[in-house]
Amino acid sequence: MASTFSLLSERHFLCSLCEDIFSSPVTTPCGHNFCKVCLRKYWSRSDSESCPLCGKTFDSKPHISVNRILADVTEQYRKSRSETKPKAHSVDDLLSEPVQKTDADVERMIEERILKVDKLKQSLKLLKSSCLREVQESRRVFSDLLSSVETAHKAVVAAVEEKQREAEKRVDRLVQNLEKEILLLKGGQAKPELLQEGKEHFTKSFSHLPTEMRDWSRVTLETDPCLGFTRKAMVDLMNAVRVEANKLSKTELKKMQKYSVEITLNPRTAHAHLAVSEDKKEVWHTNKQQEVPENPKRFDRVTNVLAKEVFSCDRQYWEVEVADKTDWDLGVAKQTVNRKGKFTVSPANGFWMLSLRNGSQYTANTVPPTCLALTLKPKKVGVYLDYPGGRVSFFCLDSGVHIYTFTDTFNEKLHPIFSPGRPHGTKNSAPLIITSSCCSI
Repeated sequence: MASTFSLLSERHFLCSLCEDIFSSPVTTPCGHNFCKVCLRKYWSRSDSESCPLCGKTFDSKPHISVNRILADVTEQYRKSRSETKPKAHSVDDLLSEPVQKTDADVERMIEERILKVDKLKQSLKLLKSSCLREVQESRRVFSDLLSSVETAHKAVVAAVEEKQREAEKRVDRLVQNLEKEILLLKGGQAKPELLQEGKEHFTKSFSHLPTEMRDWSRVTLETDPCLGFTRKAMVDLMNAVRVEANKLSKTELKKMQKYSVEITLNPRTAHAHLAVSEDKKEVWHTNKQQEVPENPKRFDRVTNVLAKEVFSCDRQYWEVEVADKTDWDLGVAKQTVNRKGKFTVSPANGFWMLSLRNGSQYTANTVPPTCLALTLKPKKVGVYLDYPGGRVSFFCLDSGVHIYTFTDTFNEKLHPIFSPGRPHGTKNSAPLIITSSCCSI
């Protein structure tokens, strides 16, 4: 039996949906085989019952039952494959088989473990140093921030007090002038007996008054002289915070480079309008339907392509050249995302992506979308995935500025995902290019 299996390729025993050995295999009316659970999941996500491999649509949902012959053959293949794998040994096995492990082997294993202990202790020492530096840096940053807040508050108080003093001095001058005029007017009031002596005497009684007196109807005092003082101070403070945050972003970027990974595109997932370069590092929109083999992993409505690499732990970082493109999408997506028909690109559906539209409209694909105001149009974008921390961050590599961070809980495998957008003539015909990490910030 084992010799018979050796004549067959492993692909004969793999489900094209999960790409693993068949589990309860079923056969569609068109003759293609899938895991029973995989086919049901595929049909539950599709609008119609069709073959995931050839695309043939069935008039009604076919009754599927386990293909017993294929199931038996697959089980035999599974057993034959496990028999050819090297046997895993436990510690007890190693101790009970002294013939397989010489003294030199045991000595080498002991030495390896001693070295590992030393390495772990050294790593812990470096970790403590890193934590200490971070605490010191945070102390410096927040001390400067608190100092800036105090300085800004004092400046607002000083400006308000100065406005108040100016108003008090002005009111004092105006009151003095008014009181003088009141005294002049009181001193020149005509007595009743003078009014009877005739016009000449009446005129002489007001001869000491000024020919022109001030028109006080237009004199006012602004009661809100400090309108906007606190807001302006807050804006200035926020700008200072933004400058400090950008400095920290540049430092972050340099540290992220140690998590750089090689990313290559998977043409099997690319929409039929997309072309992938031979080195699997570039993707562009061809503006026409290409002849591509049907594949359940391929996007058929949204012009996306996934990377071959899949991540389910640790941290990863990669960079993408977007140049002067007017439309693009970048980010990560679950391995199990829907790739057929219409769907909403959002974290709830397994997509964490940053988008550019119309050359200047940057959005994070939340629901509703989060609009982002960027002062500098990035020509190169850094993407940082912290899987255990539940973060996907985007950086403008031209300025070192942090653009946006998604925070979530990841519990499935993730692929980097890309979309170069429609060409719009030739305005957006340039490719997205995955580049080596060489941050120059």
